Amino acid sequence: MNKLGLHRVVRSEIDLLVAQELLSPAQAARVRERYPTEPWDLSSLARWFTVLGAVTSGAGLLLLGAQMDAWRTLLEVVLVGAVVGLLGLGRWLARSRRMTRSGAALELLAGFALQGLTIALATHYSVGTKNWPGLVGVDAALLLALAYVLGNRLLLVHALVNLFFFVGGETGYVSGWGMYWLGLTYPLRFLGISLAVLGVAWLHGRLGRDAWRAFSRVYLHSGLLGVHLSLWFLSVFGLLGADHPGWSAGEGERVAFSALWAAASMASVWLAGRTGVATLRAYAVTFFVIDCYTFYFQFVAARSAVLWWLHLLLVGGSLVLLALRVERRRAMMSASAPRASG
Repeated sequence: MNKLGLHRVVRSEIDLLVAQELLSPAQAARVRERYPTEPWDLSSLARWFTVLGAVTSGAGLLLLGAQMDAWRTLLEVVLVGAVVGLLGLGRWLARSRRMTRSGAALELLAGFALQGLTIALATHYSVGTKNWPGLVGVDAALLLALAYVLGNRLLLVHALVNLFFFVGGETGYVSGWGMYWLGLTYPLRFLGISLAVLGVAWLHGRLGRDAWRAFSRVYLHSGLLGVHLSLWFLSVFGLLGADHPGWSAGEGERVAFSALWAAASMASVWLAGRTGVATLRAYAVTFFVIDCYTFYFQFVAARSAVLWWLHLLLVGGSLVLLALRVERRRAMMSASAPRASG
C-alpha cells in the first residue's frame, strides 16, 4: 500500500471515531490534516507559504523602521494601525471565512509589527542605556500574552524565540563577557531553562484544554531543542565556568558531558515508550547520533589528523548505511500496514 492509500485508511478510521462520538468534528479535522490524500500536500503548502510570507513581511517592517529616522512619529502611527488592522483581519478570516492558517499568519505578522513598534518607540525615546536585551524581553512578554489571548501557536513560537535571545543577551553581552552561549556556564543555564520549558509543556498537556494542548507541543519542541543543544555545547567545550573561562576544558569533563548527553537521550527513548510521545524519541535518536559522531571526532579523529580522509570515509559511509536502514524500516512498516477493504 502506498502512502496515499494508507492515509485514506486512516481517514476512514477517523470518520468512524467521529460517528461513534469518540472524536469531535473539530478534533477530527485537525487529525485529518496530518493525513492528506491529495498527491500534493496542500495543507502543508498553505501552512508554510503563510508562515514564510508573514516572517518575510515582518522582517521588511523591522528594516523599514530602521531606515525611517526622520519619520518616527508617522512610522509609530502606521505600526499601531498595522497591529490593530492585522489582528482584526486575522480574527475575521479565522472566524467568518474559516481560513484559520491565513488568519494565524496575519496574527503572526501583527506580532512582528508589534515588535517593530516597540523598537521604534525605544529608538525614539531612548535614554541612552542601550539595554537591547531588556527590550527583547519586553517583546517576549507582550507576544506571549498575545499568543495566549488569541490561542496562536505561531505567536508562541515568536515569543519563545525572543525569550531565547533575551536570556542569552541578558546573561551574556550585558555581563561584559561579549559572548552568547560560550562563557560563564551559559550552556548550563540554558539547560536549566530548557528543563523548565519542558515542565511547562507537561503542565499544558495535563490541563486538558485543546488550545493549551497545542501549546504543549510548542513548548516540548522548544525545550527538547534547548536541552540537546546545551548538552552538545557542554560536550564540546566543557563547563567554561568563571574559574576557567578559556577554551581549555579537560577531556574528562567533556567525556562526562558526552555521557550525560547519551544518558539523557536514552532516558528520552524510555520515556517515549512509557508515554507514547514520539517527539521525545525523534529528538533523542537524532541527537544521540550527533553525540556519537561528536565524540568520535573529539577523541578519535583528533588524535590522528593525518588520517582525516579515513575518518571522513568512515563517518560518511556509516551515515549512508544508517539512512539505508531507516529507509528499509520505513518501507517494511508501510508494507505491513493494513490494506483498504474493497
